[in-house]
Amino acid sequence: MKLGIIRCMQTEDYCPGTTDFKMIREKKGAFEGIEEEIELIGFCNCGGCPAKFLLA
Repeated sequence: MKLGIIRCMQTEDYCPGTTDFKMIREKKGAFEGIEEEIELIGFCNCGGCPAKFLLA
């Protein structure tokens, strides 16, 4: 299985994503029960919420 993760831009300051990598490697959480090998092919942030910048 090829996997790409797009995470929320608002979390990048306090969440480096290391738990995501651990869960993939150990096949826990959302990846529990997946028998095939998981290949992470992308990890990036979204472009951010337009409303966040309008309210700032």
